[in-house]
Amino acid sequence: MTGGCSTCHNGSSATGKPNGHFQTNRQCDECHTTTRWSGVRYSHSSGNFPTGHSSSIGCRDCHIGNSETSAWRNPAYAPDCAGCHAQDFKQGPHKKYEQPQTAYYRVDELRDCTGSCHVYTDASMTQIKKSRTGEHRASKKDW
Repeated sequence: MTGGCSTCHNGSSATGKPNGHFQTNRQCDECHTTTRWSGVRYSHSSGNFPTGHSSSIGCRDCHIGNSETSAWRNPAYAPDCAGCHAQDFKQGPHKKYEQPQTAYYRVDELRDCTGSCHVYTDASMTQIKKSRTGEHRASKKDW
């Protein structure tokens, strides 16, 4: 059976969604198999969905309000990594240059953690001392 579940399963004619169910107007079979009602399967096709995340992320990791829509934790950085992970950023390991005085990148400069950042020889930032390419990947186990 596909589509139209809520026509009957509306809580009046037949059993509807259980209490605490994720709030959505989608039909049941868009996310669940209708034989066992297990395993949520949903493919995010929005350009705002961050790619590269493992399948271990649950719906409520992003949809905190138990709703079909999701608000970025740090909307100023959306849709980059910092859109959700700005509070995890640690400045210490992200040196920009060491001469004449050590300067560090800010989260707004490294909002997409999978990109690259450079350590420059000095404050002129014209000569790269060390290049870092993709130190962080959402698919890495230690992410």
